[in-house]
Amino acid sequence: MLRTSSFAALLFMAALAPAAQAAGGTGIYTLPWNTPGEVLEYRSCGCGDSCWVAELRDARTKTLKGRLRCDCERLHATVGPKGKERAQAAICPAGEGAGKPQAVGEAMRLLLRR
Repeated sequence: MLRTSSFAALLFMAALAPAAQAAGGTGIYTLPWNTPGEVLEYRSCGCGDSCWVAELRDARTKTLKGRLRCDCERLHATVGPKGKERAQAAICPAGEGAGKPQAVGEAMRLLLRR
């Protein structure tokens, strides 16, 4: 039988579990991308969706072609599977809600010069 303090601690942790999951980010979403044979994937990692990663991959081999990463403030970029990450911009692409997928896709096109 649980003691009152143990039960209270268990109840407290159960109440915080959904918030901890939400703060950790989201699953992977496929964003619109018009190049056949490539897939643009996006996932949030926190900061109210200001921390995110977008990766462009070969649809068949899953080889990385480009990665954009926003750390809640700055945009970082990697080109190719062995590319080094470098700062891309002092701010991340604007876009909230419905406009965010287009802003991320445009940033990826600019990164890859397409």
